[in-house]
Amino acid sequence: MKLTELKRGESAKIVKIGRIGELKKRLVDMGITSGEVIKLERNAPLGDPQEYIIKGTGIAIRKEDAQNIEVSK
Repeated sequence: MKLTELKRGESAKIVKIGRIGELKKRLVDMGITSGEVIKLERNAPLGDPQEYIIKGTGIAIRKEDAQNIEVSK
């Protein structure tokens, strides 16, 4: 399933980060790698971006980019 399919408060394990160019490098530098648990914390007022918690840190990821991250529950 895609990261964008998580509901607020749900957690999942990152399986694969697709080809999203420079953003992939930045995500990996922040510790977002395969095997890590990520939780959808909240949506922005207009729904994009979404805030996720990983390793105790909140990060905002646009839906367009989150579509390229595969997770499993």
